[in-house]
Amino acid sequence: MTTETLGPLAPLKNPNFRLLLAGFAIGQMLMPLQFITQILWVQATAPRDVWLILVAFIATSRGLGALAFGLYGGALADRFNRQRLLLLMQSLQIITTIAIAGLMYFSIGGWIGFTVFFILTFLSSGLQSIDAPTRLAIVPDVLGPQLTPSGMSLNQVAGQVAMPLAMMVTGLTIDLMGFSGAYALTVVGHLLAIILIGLMQYQASTPSSQQPDQAYGFLQIKTDIKVGLSYARNQPVVLWIIILLVLMMSLGYPATASLGPTWVTTVVGVPIHRMGFVVMFWGIGSLMSALLLARFSNIVHRGATIGFGALLFCVGFIILVFSKQEINLMIGNFGLGAGMTTLMVSSTILIQHIVPNEIRGRIMSLFQLNMAFAQLMTMPIALLGQWFTLAVVFPILSYATFAIVIVVLVSQPQLIRAKIHLPRSGNPLA
Repeated sequence: MTTETLGPLAPLKNPNFRLLLAGFAIGQMLMPLQFITQILWVQATAPRDVWLILVAFIATSRGLGALAFGLYGGALADRFNRQRLLLLMQSLQIITTIAIAGLMYFSIGGWIGFTVFFILTFLSSGLQSIDAPTRLAIVPDVLGPQLTPSGMSLNQVAGQVAMPLAMMVTGLTIDLMGFSGAYALTVVGHLLAIILIGLMQYQASTPSSQQPDQAYGFLQIKTDIKVGLSYARNQPVVLWIIILLVLMMSLGYPATASLGPTWVTTVVGVPIHRMGFVVMFWGIGSLMSALLLARFSNIVHRGATIGFGALLFCVGFIILVFSKQEINLMIGNFGLGAGMTTLMVSSTILIQHIVPNEIRGRIMSLFQLNMAFAQLMTMPIALLGQWFTLAVVFPILSYATFAIVIVVLVSQPQLIRAKIHLPRSGNPLA
């Protein structure tokens, strides 16, 4: 293949990838609208003495759902037709979305209402944890190994074009439509995703996916998961990418994302109608990073790029909590978004380059578990914030996150040295 053929926009020539790309962008628009709406609804309706704990329990419910379904989702992605699996997950997410919007519309609060709300959030997260590794695993199926780095970068560009807009209009949407209206609006996104994914002319490439669908029992699931865990354990680069993400996100994500809107609206005092404008700088940073990664999709030193992204995230975290001024929120969110996108895209590309197709879904589900642990950590961090105030806890977390990243990068030099092998003259990736 020529350099032009392998350019940053080459995947767009593939009609199936264009459909997948549009569906991914829609998903990126849905996430902030759903998550922020949930946080602000609980914040507005929960009893004043426990509101912060209940806000944190949103992330806990999401983390438990991701942890319970994550590895199972990766096994499913390696066993069954990935396109059909995505269609099923989107359909089921419509049901949970309508149910949560109904709770908000009828103002069903109290312990019964919140219990149902958190169960639905748990189920919705579980469905998403099956959807996410399946989407990541299907990209090389559609594009092949040579175009996968460019494809993953374009995925992020599409998502980050949508995310700043979604963040900016979230507050305005809630203000105009109420919590239930804003949440119900996301059903449209799931329907569009179903249409786009259904139009794909997808040919399953994994041997297991080419078999007729059959009963898939607990023993088969257990065996498939053990194979994935064993592979990750014996691949140092893959293992330490996962460990780095779990450690960094467990401390950094709860404060910057799960409790980020709470920090912005309560500690800094930004009104809800301006909150979206402030936090959209996370999306702008992500977009700028994604554009650069797409433009330079032939980067060989992906390990070094992972390290740079992790450090940039930490610097953004420190700036975010440095002082209670909007300008710090904007700069910090920009660094957080740029760092996380650089880290996640490069990690995904490197892992997909290393891992064979037949177990890719399971490894990508392990990769996604960092978000499960990150959301589970929101509750203990919220409890600390309730006792010592968020203004005390968040700066400590920012420096701890930075220290942990430095320790991992220094102690695991093979991670920084990790590279991908670019194709030559049309040969597949080595």
